[in-house]
Amino acid sequence: MDLYPELQDRLRHAFGFHTKHENGTAVPSSICGGTVHKGPGPVSEVAYNAQHNRLGIPMTNTQAYTERLRPQGSNNLFVAWETLTHAGNPA
Repeated sequence: MDLYPELQDRLRHAFGFHTKHENGTAVPSSICGGTVHKGPGPVSEVAYNAQHNRLGIPMTNTQAYTERLRPQGSNNLFVAWETLTHAGNPA
C-alpha cells in the first residue's frame, strides 16, 4: 500500500520547512524563541527519493540538505545508510 499520496503534501512541507533552517535560514523568534536544536540526522533520503525521484515533486530545500549530507550514515536508532538504499532509486 502506498501511503505517500495521502501524506505527500504534509511530508513535503514539513521537510521543506525543517531543511530550510538546516540550510542556514534563520529560525523566526515565533518558533521556540528563535532557538532550536538543529540536526535531524540522516532522515531525509527516503522521503526525498519517494517525493522527488518517484513522484516528481520539487523539494528544493530538502534536495540541498540531502545532497549536502551524502552519503548519509546511521543515527544509531533505526535509520541506517539510506543513501545506499534510496538515493536515485526510482522504484
